[in-house]
Amino acid sequence: MLQRLAVHVSNYSAGNLLVTIASLVSFPVLTRLLSVDEYGVMNLIGTALSLGFGLAKLGVQHAALRFYSEIRAGKRPVTMQSYESTVVYGMGSIGLAAALVFAAVAALVPAAWWNDARIAPLMMLSAGLIFIRVVDSSLVNQLRAQEESRALTIYNVVRRYSNLALLLGVLFFVSRDLWGFYGATLVGEIVATVLLAAWMWRRTAAPRPSQFSPELYRAMLAFGLPMIGIEIASVVLQMGDRYVIQSMLGAEPLGIYSAAYNLCDYVRTVFIASFATAVLPMYLRIWEEKGRDETLAFLGRFMHVYMMASALVIAGLSAVAGELIAVLASAKYLQGAPLAPWVIGGMALDGLVMVVGAGLYIEKRTKSVALLMGLCAALNIGLNLWWIPLWGLTGAAAATLASYAALLASAMVLGRRRLPVPLPLGPALKFGAIGLATYFAVDAIRVGGNFTTLVVRGIACLLVYAALVLLFDTQARDMVSGAWRKWRQPSGARLIGTEQA
Repeated sequence: MLQRLAVHVSNYSAGNLLVTIASLVSFPVLTRLLSVDEYGVMNLIGTALSLGFGLAKLGVQHAALRFYSEIRAGKRPVTMQSYESTVVYGMGSIGLAAALVFAAVAALVPAAWWNDARIAPLMMLSAGLIFIRVVDSSLVNQLRAQEESRALTIYNVVRRYSNLALLLGVLFFVSRDLWGFYGATLVGEIVATVLLAAWMWRRTAAPRPSQFSPELYRAMLAFGLPMIGIEIASVVLQMGDRYVIQSMLGAEPLGIYSAAYNLCDYVRTVFIASFATAVLPMYLRIWEEKGRDETLAFLGRFMHVYMMASALVIAGLSAVAGELIAVLASAKYLQGAPLAPWVIGGMALDGLVMVVGAGLYIEKRTKSVALLMGLCAALNIGLNLWWIPLWGLTGAAAATLASYAALLASAMVLGRRRLPVPLPLGPALKFGAIGLATYFAVDAIRVGGNFTTLVVRGIACLLVYAALVLLFDTQARDMVSGAWRKWRQPSGARLIGTEQA
């Protein structure tokens, strides 16, 4: 079982890395081909699409995973083909209705509300993406339920890179504007979803409307609907500030803010997100198998390592943000560099929410989690309305940090009833001080152009931070010495075996 789990984790991890690399390729291209205000409008529309997509799925994608094993084991009076038909046609019909509503709302909203004449027609064009992505989700989650991690990873990577090639071709040779961007994206995603459906339905019979099960779909909705609150609140918390910036400052400042935020999100995906992805199933397993004390001990060790890693990420990105933006996005987005410490700091706090709030996840209190995220999303919007007039884009970035801090504190308080997981303030202060010292030590480095300074500063940051951590943190020294002993042991064992032979 563990070997099988390791295979799936390796497949998904490799796919996520390759998809992130594709995003890092597209990021500098888009920021250079599109104007700053076009990039801001693109992110505004992307936020609306994320909300529409989250609502259109109705949480059934989670039910598709949950119900598959029950149906396969014969615990529900439904055939596998009826299950597949219910998932595809149930999600597809709601996705189509959501896309039509999205387009209608975009057309009916007064133009003055958008503060930009391009937004409404572009939203009407991109509405088709909601339907296509919902259908794609209905297929992809069936593959996840079947544990087809290899096939799913191949599909995600091929889909991402083929869509990237089509997008770049259209932007370079057909239309260097948002019409070209959304037109290419729509065509690419339609082709990918159709090919996936054709491949899946060659292996099994294609789903038929006559096999749609209303009873099963109602059960799926009952399971999935509470999950919508978490998904929508998460999107608003992450992206709701875009609308406040657009309405108060306009598209060009929004483009600067979005570039800095997206850059932080790429860094989070590569260096921080894997911790949050790994910790939830691990502590749930420890809770079931070993109980409360072992779970608390594990979470304490996890938070120590997480804080050590996230302090390095925050210090490193803060030190190289200007050069990284100049190299990847171009100098016209440099005003966004001072926003990076605020945003990446908030993202680092978000990674601890499911740790300090472990009691909520253990008790499956999804409604409480949704309420927390909804309140913090509302807080984020309110702080943006208050702080943007005072401090501009820095106010929006500070609101992100404050909102995630509130989410972390609230999760810790509500999760205490089941499992009191305290924040280790000592390690937090220690690694924070080390990160700050590292930042000031490398910030003065200037070597040649932006790229050279980026590389030298990044290496210096890693070396200085590692040296200070090994000097002041006993657990870090123990981990390094333990890893060194394990690395040396197989070599020594082979040497002994050779001598004996």
